[in-house]
Amino acid sequence: MVACLPLVLLSCIGGGQPTGGWSGSTIHNGVIYVGTRDGRVVAINASSREEEWQWPESTGVRSLIYATPAVNGDSVYVGTYSGEVYALDIADGEYLWVYPAKGEGYIGAVVGSPVIANEIIYASSSDGKVYALNTSNGKRKWETDGTLAEKLWTSPAVARDRIYVSTFDGHIYTLSTETGELLDWSFQAEAGFTSSPVIGEDTIYVGSFDRYLYAIRIGSNVSMWRFPEQEPAGNWFWAPPIVNEGVVYAGCLDGMFYAIAAGTGEELWKFGTAAPIVAPPVLTGELLVIIDESGNVYVFDISNEFGDEAVPLRVIPIGASVRSSFCAQGDLIYVRAEDDSVYVVDIGKGEIVEGWPLSLATSE
Repeated sequence: MVACLPLVLLSCIGGGQPTGGWSGSTIHNGVIYVGTRDGRVVAINASSREEEWQWPESTGVRSLIYATPAVNGDSVYVGTYSGEVYALDIADGEYLWVYPAKGEGYIGAVVGSPVIANEIIYASSSDGKVYALNTSNGKRKWETDGTLAEKLWTSPAVARDRIYVSTFDGHIYTLSTETGELLDWSFQAEAGFTSSPVIGEDTIYVGSFDRYLYAIRIGSNVSMWRFPEQEPAGNWFWAPPIVNEGVVYAGCLDGMFYAIAAGTGEELWKFGTAAPIVAPPVLTGELLVIIDESGNVYVFDISNEFGDEAVPLRVIPIGASVRSSFCAQGDLIYVRAEDDSVYVVDIGKGEIVEGWPLSLATSE
């Protein structure tokens, strides 16, 4: 049992309650949606830098936010550390619904970002269950029958009619999207899984507490490969990797970043950053973007042929620590840093866009 996992709730080291969430950013139709350290969801016009709305306005109902807001249709959805999933109107931030409904208690803390598929929002909870909610009204479609683990802090992965969930005690479970029931295939490892599962074709890629990254073919009882092949990495593969055209891109808390052949686990190239890699990488066109915890943005052109050691196209320091997931649109990336500010970085020009960062802090 891992009593207090760093980097999801880093501030719990040494005891006590976490002091601030680090929700990631989402960009949709020119508006940035992000959770603040004091538990608000803020919508910012990416062109004008003006705040379009924030929710809630009252400090009395705020809760820490670790999950990244999700946009679907006319609504923004967010899970909170106090054990609720909210839907907000995308135009003005008006409260639409909450699950559980007011007066009906709470589920466990929602730390992993909920996932939306086919108008259903799937949320993992610290009560060890996965919940399926209708996006239109927040009514529960199902919840898992019994707990899958003591805590679920990872995001579920949805593929077709199945949901895959990784747990800190080393299981991967398969659930039906329709009913939430456990399906026949599950996987059990000797060590617990640190990252959310990522699916590439018929294979799951996931980091483990034993400091390896695993490729597990769905339906198999043994892993297809583990990386590194011999000695474990210097720390955990905490951030979920990304998979693109037969290559797995994965960052490690020891500051190393790897490109790995998806089919074989062979190392294609690596790069050492200046600090741990907490945020998952982002691919925009042919540009791969990594941000380390110290706030260095590394940009790689993956159309290039690298040797064993990759060379970044450019390195852009933003001057603030980064643990949150970030998003990209064209050559612009949108980052919520630990100074509770939003940065917009032009990775084509190699600079922070004029007028940014924008502080999310309030005077309260």
